[in-house]
Amino acid sequence: STNKPRLLTGDRPTGRLHLGHYVGSLENRVRLQNQYESFFIIADLHTLTTKPEPNYIREIPTFIRETVLDYLAVGIDPDVSTIFVQSAIPETYQLNLLFEMLVTVPRLERIPSLKDMARDANMDTMPFGLLGYPVLQAVDILLPRAQVVPVGRDNQSHVELAREMARRFNNLYGEVFPEPDSIIGDVPLLVGIDGQSKMSKSLGNAIYLSDDSKTVEEKVKNMYTDPKRLKATDPGTVEGNPVFVYHDAFNPSKAEVDDLKERYRQGKVGDVEVKQKLAVVINNFLEPIREKRSYFLAHPTIPRDVLASGIKRMQTEAKSTMELVREVTGLSYSLDLFADEVDIFGEYDG
Repeated sequence: STNKPRLLTGDRPTGRLHLGHYVGSLENRVRLQNQYESFFIIADLHTLTTKPEPNYIREIPTFIRETVLDYLAVGIDPDVSTIFVQSAIPETYQLNLLFEMLVTVPRLERIPSLKDMARDANMDTMPFGLLGYPVLQAVDILLPRAQVVPVGRDNQSHVELAREMARRFNNLYGEVFPEPDSIIGDVPLLVGIDGQSKMSKSLGNAIYLSDDSKTVEEKVKNMYTDPKRLKATDPGTVEGNPVFVYHDAFNPSKAEVDDLKERYRQGKVGDVEVKQKLAVVINNFLEPIREKRSYFLAHPTIPRDVLASGIKRMQTEAKSTMELVREVTGLSYSLDLFADEVDIFGEYDG
């Protein structure tokens, strides 16, 4: 263990990761991993809250593999970070049950992101598990006793709940959990290549970190631009134009971007040229990531060992947290109903 504060964050395994993930969280994690003792959770149980069907469950192992490969490819370093799979930690289920006793239904119903999740999953009514999603998230955070959680503004309410759960538990039973702080990333959402407000797999508007250069060129060629602009000599709008949003995010040459914007506004450069330059920019950005990814694909024992040792490390942490929990709550009796100090059938003066 280190003296660094402990951090937890992660993703639901939904397949390959894309540029939106990179801008939204991965870039930040790579930067933070040396300042904190980092735990990265691949939250497979969370996927069940909206997709419990067998055909989805069958895909999860592949999605876990893709996630680990992408983590390693962007530079998450297993020597300083712990990557693990949520369902491989039995204590997750145990602590979740206990936490469910410490929170009310109206409190959970006030969490804004839940309604959105139910709507996005086309659910007319909320399953119990989805209502309890933030409780399970609190468990994810508190089981390794994390002190900081990087989140976007929209998920701040989940960390707030984890703080409340920690406080409630500690007041009731004794000090076990830190009250975690959010690190709020003011990260812009990366628009999809179709100009929709968010890049996502389900909307089919993503450029993946593992896309090859031809695929990237194709996707960039078909990107939305200024719909009012009919020919290259028309003045074009730069603001909110997906092609320029990406140039701003990924083009290392600010001078080139400024020049392109200037000429675009005057109708002196066409969409084709602006897109060709963007394809080059994105491919330059992705090339080292693709190289590392194919290396790990070709040497599968490396990602396999990374995940195995991450799971083992987290299992150790979870066991020690749960021992403390049992001790302070008095629930340790359940481990051995017939031990001398517990024996419920022992002699007593009745």
